[in-house]
Amino acid sequence: MRKRWIILGACLLIGLVLVFVYQRFNSAVPRFHDSPGIAADSERGSARWYRKSAFTRLRGVALIVHGLNLKPERMEFLIERLNRAGIEALNLSLYGHGDNYLQAEGRSREEARLDSFRTVTYRLWSDEVYGAYQKARRRARQKRVPLFLIGYSLGGLLGCELQVSRPDVSFDRVALFSPALKITLKPYLLKVLMPFPDLVLDSLSPEAYRANAGTPMAGYKALFEALTLFEENRNTKLNVPTVVFLDREDEFISYDDLVQMIAADHLDRWRIVDVQKDPPEAALYAHHLLIDETVVGRVMWSKMQAALLSHLLGDGLRGSRSRKK
Repeated sequence: MRKRWIILGACLLIGLVLVFVYQRFNSAVPRFHDSPGIAADSERGSARWYRKSAFTRLRGVALIVHGLNLKPERMEFLIERLNRAGIEALNLSLYGHGDNYLQAEGRSREEARLDSFRTVTYRLWSDEVYGAYQKARRRARQKRVPLFLIGYSLGGLLGCELQVSRPDVSFDRVALFSPALKITLKPYLLKVLMPFPDLVLDSLSPEAYRANAGTPMAGYKALFEALTLFEENRNTKLNVPTVVFLDREDEFISYDDLVQMIAADHLDRWRIVDVQKDPPEAALYAHHLLIDETVVGRVMWSKMQAALLSHLLGDGLRGSRSRKK
């Protein structure tokens, strides 16, 4: 009898250890999967699901859209935190990024991806975002949880443009990182090169973050077209609880113009969170790049994560007013 209790106790202890190890591993490593009831990835690998942490209640579904010429996997640091909080994420790779490109015989992976990037259009990217939205919306409705949009730079623009231009698109809450909704004069200077869509401009982003060595003018042309349509279609559908993470010294996004847009459109459910990078990160990376701890610093990243989760899962911005400079 005593021997049986010893064996049962040992089995229970081993079981508890295995549960603890599994939970730690599952929380620390973001992983993607195609689970039953979720639409499969496209044949080009344009979207990947990342599941919530084990033993965590599902609290929402997030559509993640990256920036221009950014590696989609760089969004995984943000996704990992969402997963631990009980939020499933669908990480979209726009055409010409990540694994979303056409293979070509005799071309390396890098060459084939850049060739695909040269052929992008606004319509192609918009359709990809809409397709990913439909997958995320089905999942959220199936599980009866909120649907979130999280976009960085170009991704924020494409998500917002989709929201105002398609009647059937809506998000419960939105989080934007350096959104390309109001850009500075510098990017507009590239318009003189629009007649040369195959022209590739060297990327100034750190190698660990850029999806390709350079950005074709076709990519910039698609961005400008999305921006034009966003301006033409801006409407009250934008006024959902939205948090914007933005550095006042952003090289490409106009902080002042964005604040003016929020006031002019009466977006009283929007709020701007000022991002001030911790030294020496501010000197090493562009102010526009603020999607993980490496580029903003440990303290700032901790504050950003707390603000993001409070916005998505807390009472958020009900009744609050947008922040003015």
